[in-house]
Amino acid sequence: MAENIERLPNYTCLETIERSVRLPDKKKLLFRDRIHLDVAFIGTNEMFAWPGSDHFAADLLQQLPRQAGAAVAIGGFGGWVGSLFGRSAPAFTYDGACLVENRRGSRYIFSVPLLSSGYQIMVGERSATSAYAGSICIDADESDVMMLEVHAEEIAVPVAAASETIRYGRTRVGSGDFLLPRDDELTMTDLHGNENHNLTRFSACRQYTSQSSISFDTVHEGAPVQQEKAAEIELPAGISLDLELETPITYEASAIGDPIAARLTRPIHAAGVSIPKGATVSGRIRGLEEYYEPEKYFSVSLEFSSLAFGGQRARFSARLIGPRLEPQAGEPPGHAPPSSGSGRWSGNSGAAAPPHAAAAAGFDIDASAPRFGVFRVNGGSLRLNRGLRMIWQTQGGIE
Repeated sequence: MAENIERLPNYTCLETIERSVRLPDKKKLLFRDRIHLDVAFIGTNEMFAWPGSDHFAADLLQQLPRQAGAAVAIGGFGGWVGSLFGRSAPAFTYDGACLVENRRGSRYIFSVPLLSSGYQIMVGERSATSAYAGSICIDADESDVMMLEVHAEEIAVPVAAASETIRYGRTRVGSGDFLLPRDDELTMTDLHGNENHNLTRFSACRQYTSQSSISFDTVHEGAPVQQEKAAEIELPAGISLDLELETPITYEASAIGDPIAARLTRPIHAAGVSIPKGATVSGRIRGLEEYYEPEKYFSVSLEFSSLAFGGQRARFSARLIGPRLEPQAGEPPGHAPPSSGSGRWSGNSGAAAPPHAAAAAGFDIDASAPRFGVFRVNGGSLRLNRGLRMIWQTQGGIE
């Protein structure tokens, strides 16, 4: 493992986190949400970015939706390897045979006291270092670590138990094969008996050599390789944008972090800014959660952060203020509901409904959220089709 770490280049993978909870009186896990991130192991540090972004940061996990008691793990991608197999590795003691996915191996146990530990557990705003112990299962023929199991001890935050299981496999990165984590399962039990589970899978791993470049305009076949940088414009606050969703969103297939796009359905001429119909607005899903009490519903959070058209682009911060409704008698086109408070959405949540039809399931909009579109979808399923009509109001530039 030490030799594997020494040869390992900087690399990045797609990280898919599936979060679930088991309530004290239930046997079945209740699936909550799914998150997509790019994770990089650079030097000895784990760094995170939204998929497709070129900006990696260590604190991106702090921006994820905070569920009550939800578990967040840092270290499964590469941190544990350095802690357990580096120069300050603990002592290992043989503990018999083990079996991982029909592969027989040898099990070794270890223990790390609090004074030597760097294992931190965070609950809400509180965090504390914990002692830990665990085991590794090694393939006797290949001398590969197949599985690592860790459980916390001497926990100083309001958590009854915390454990983590990581499975490893050989993966091609650059020109070599390396032993990398394939999946990481984290379980955290609170003082009320709620078990919060994270299942994290790593895929599409590749060597990380330089930052990616971002293009805001489509490159057509035969176009020059070198492109001019898009001209930056500034959007003033208070402009209402009529948008139609271009990216379908479903609870089964979509994830927090996935990119989304929408198009402007009517031109804007206001405050010295002209934006044509068809301008593209891009952003990401920032929240996509399922709840079961008092009745089943979904909480959705969308963020649009960039607008592009005709070689120009603009950063913008905007919030969802309501659905785009068909005008009633005496009302001008593009009539919007009040810009504060909650409203009932008339949109397209089902495959059979046209974009302007009232949905069978209600949409309750939280219009007070700055820079986001936050709404609740009541009912047993979530499907936001392409063509869903929305009104967003700009809040000025992003700080």
